Amino acid sequence: MAEDPGPVATQTPKGITVEPILTGYFPGYPLPRRQWLAAPAVVEFCSVNRGHFPWPENWMHQKRHNALLQFDSQEIAWTVLRDEIVIQFERDDTRNPPWKVEILRLPCEEFNLYAYKVWPVCFQAGEPKDLRLPTPAAESIPADYRKLGYDVVSWPGGGYLGCCPLFCNEEARTQPVNPYCLLDEITPALDLARFCSTTDWKPGPHYCGRGNPGPFCVVEVWRKTKPFADLKRSEGVFEWPPDLLHRLVQHKLGHGRVFE
Repeated sequence: MAEDPGPVATQTPKGITVEPILTGYFPGYPLPRRQWLAAPAVVEFCSVNRGHFPWPENWMHQKRHNALLQFDSQEIAWTVLRDEIVIQFERDDTRNPPWKVEILRLPCEEFNLYAYKVWPVCFQAGEPKDLRLPTPAAESIPADYRKLGYDVVSWPGGGYLGCCPLFCNEEARTQPVNPYCLLDEITPALDLARFCSTTDWKPGPHYCGRGNPGPFCVVEVWRKTKPFADLKRSEGVFEWPPDLLHRLVQHKLGHGRVFE
């Protein structure tokens, strides 16, 4: 098991010297490899991207996240996960409207906890630029976390980590990815981030992410080894106000295919 050595300056062959910055923690549900990805080495997806993964759905309403939409400790991430809800609809033609709603808790013991370190350099049109990150406040990675590898991530701005070419654009087909659909070494990750920021990069046929070349950065991905059921809460239980629950139900009805 790899242990977190803390910030380490790395001189890459491209002449970039940076230190990865721990930005936070986030829970994610295990996602096995899909057959459409022609990358036999991949066993499961551990991408930073949240748009296509079973993450907690309504976590932002708890307002425990930091400026990078992550959590400053594993205890906070665990607390958010245990306080999260799922809004489940069931068709019932005897009712008007013809459905009933059930509010459920997540099976949090089935989730993983991830930690992320962002390398503070991004590439725009192939050129490295300083990536300005908020002042880090995340607690150090505990010893029972394992480094899984490096992901290349688009940087739309505003502190949000975007799409990941290895997964979203099937670049895993052309890269030496490991079983987690990540790269083992920082140098090829920086090289891929540089390449994806140029007009030479063409998204793959099953493209589901960023459409135009833009800023890309590299994120170091860590994951807690299980079990973690003994983690304490960081604060009290989040009470979901009835008016917020009502708005979430209406939003899901308006934007989701709840009966398909």
